[in-house]
Amino acid sequence: MAQEDDLRALGKIMDFLRAVSIILAIMNVYWYCYEAMRMWGVTIGVVDRILINFNRTGGLFHSILYTKLFSLLLLALSCLGTKGVKAEKMSWNRIWTVLAVGFFLFFLNW
Repeated sequence: MAQEDDLRALGKIMDFLRAVSIILAIMNVYWYCYEAMRMWGVTIGVVDRILINFNRTGGLFHSILYTKLFSLLLLALSCLGTKGVKAEKMSWNRIWTVLAVGFFLFFLNW
């Protein structure tokens, strides 16, 4: 019973880390594409002030790379805490291909 509760709590923590990672990626887009967001009329004053305070206190947005690396770190931690299901049709070539495409799309889209 206690082990089941521990596993459920670990799952919730991993889901939270994954959600924070996605929110950081969205904040990254909002911060670095702010001019486009402003032209489209999608800016929110409260969010602007929160992100400015984040940047002032933590320096999260000093470089586009910092935000992306922090988001990737949280995503990796969430993946390490969960057990995956082994697929029979998964090969190392496919894993490396998907990893390379994901790296290209995530990091090289300045």
